[in-house]
Amino acid sequence: MLRTSLYPLLPLALISISLGCQADTLRCGTKVTQTGDTKAEVIAKCGDPVFTDHYCAPMTTNLQIQATQQGDNNIQNNIAIQSCQDVDIWTYEPGKGKFIQHLYFTEGRLRRIERGDRVD
Repeated sequence: MLRTSLYPLLPLALISISLGCQADTLRCGTKVTQTGDTKAEVIAKCGDPVFTDHYCAPMTTNLQIQATQQGDNNIQNNIAIQSCQDVDIWTYEPGKGKFIQHLYFTEGRLRRIERGDRVD
């Protein structure tokens, strides 16, 4: 009896799973690119992007330095180092009626895929 009452929830669960996976993959024809792919792998699967951009994302690295002075006195200093991480954004337009895709790369690997506006 419990088994039959869960059947109406199955399509909802499958849709939720597929939507969660969709954010980390991009279908290019018959090939699929996903987070973790290198730039070369993405180009091999999807071709050249229609637009590329680049920015430096601010980062803060916190360090704790501990030093010993004469005797038993320990000194601890906290240091914050400001830097940035290079981010490349590639834009793909899959065609009319489909959504523009923005691919974000750091350190030469695909880290995030975001869906943009629908192409008219």
